[in-house]
Amino acid sequence: MKNVIRVGSIGAVLSLACFGASALEANLGTLSAADKTFGNTFYASTPGFTDYYTFSIGGSGTVSGTTTDGSLLNALLSFDKDVVLTSLILGNTSFGSYYGVDLGIPFNGTTNTFSFSNLSAGSYKLAVTGFVTLGDNRSASYAGTIRTTASVASPAPEPADLALTAMGLAGVGLLLRRSRKAA
Repeated sequence: MKNVIRVGSIGAVLSLACFGASALEANLGTLSAADKTFGNTFYASTPGFTDYYTFSIGGSGTVSGTTTDGSLLNALLSFDKDVVLTSLILGNTSFGSYYGVDLGIPFNGTTNTFSFSNLSAGSYKLAVTGFVTLGDNRSASYAGTIRTTASVASPAPEPADLALTAMGLAGVGLLLRRSRKAA
């Protein structure tokens, strides 16, 4: 029952956030320990938006990062346009499965940190939902960074692989030498 309520509430958040807004879709590629940036700029107010960021990780680990948007209170008091993020949802690329939700994004303009753990190698999609307030400024934006603790496969061979290859070549060389002596 808890899973039904959780999936239903995630679906409701996504459907409300998509109302009246076109979604940005971007591929961030394969994540590593180095920060990758994402974000969007808006030139008009929206009752809600959902931006999608697809990425993959090369091994099991955690995906974490930060988001920064403006202060809702400052935007309302100064009549500025501002982006207010309401949730971050991590799922598979079709959103048939969900791996985490961050609903605790502060509305005061401070940096939000998020973390999704116990992920396995594969492709994922991060949905960033929010709205853009009315205001006189020409544009408003949000920004974020994302990275992973998952190990990335090294293109260099391991020392054990090199030793095994050398032993195999030495064995082939010995067999060739014996067959030449016998002939």
